[in-house]
Amino acid sequence: AATRAALGEHPAVRHLRQRGMILAFDVDTDLPDFSNRYFQHARAAEVLLRPLGNTVYFMPPYILEDDDIDHLVDGARRALEATLGS
Repeated sequence: AATRAALGEHPAVRHLRQRGMILAFDVDTDLPDFSNRYFQHARAAEVLLRPLGNTVYFMPPYILEDDDIDHLVDGARRALEATLGS
């Protein structure tokens, strides 16, 4: 939960939610190509996430260790900062 909270503290993150292994959050941005930009930055950060519009989804495999979760959250945050230029 600590890593999830760190992502939720980003000023552009809205409505962070989780159901089982799926986690999603909305991004407060007016970028018309946010999802494409975010996807590219996430891949550069070595994470595969699914942005749809201004919503980003985590759909990881069930077999994850704490280091894997930390890597996903860190990559998601770095991709968000790179996409929004913050």
